[in-house]
Amino acid sequence: MMMQKEGYKYFDTTADIGVDVIADSMDLAFKFAAMGVMDLITDVDKIEPQKPMQVNLTSEDIDSLLYDWITELLMLLNSENYIASEYDVKITQSGSEYHLEALMMGDIYDTTKYNYKTEVKAITYHLMEIKKENDQIHMRFIVDI
Repeated sequence: MMMQKEGYKYFDTTADIGVDVIADSMDLAFKFAAMGVMDLITDVDKIEPQKPMQVNLTSEDIDSLLYDWITELLMLLNSENYIASEYDVKITQSGSEYHLEALMMGDIYDTTKYNYKTEVKAITYHLMEIKKENDQIHMRFIVDI
C-alpha cells in the first residue's frame, strides 16, 4: 500500500499501517497527520464541512502531543461519530510543554453517506519520529488497524 497524497503517504509494516508526513511547518505536519489517519477510514475530501469542533491539548513533548492528537481524533470518531475534513492547527511550546489548538470542520460520520475503508484502532509510539530537516518537518508514525 504505497498511496501518496499532498503532504503524506503510507508505508507498509506488519499488521499495521505507517504514515509519513512532510510539511513546511509543525502546524501543517499535525494537520497532514490527522488527514492521513482519517483518510485511512474514509475519503476525507468527501466529508462535508458542516460542524465545527475545537480541540485543545497539552503534552510533555512533541511525540506525546502527536500521540494525544491522533488519539483524540479517534475518540471523537468512536464516541461522537465526528470526522473532520478541514483542520486549522496551531502548535506552541511553553517551557517544557507543547500545546495544540485545533479548529476542525467536519460532519457526523455515517457509512450510508460516507464510504468505509478500514478501522484505525490506535496510534502507537513504535517507530514514531518527528524531526526538522532542510526547513521541513518529517513525521513518521504507525497506526494499529
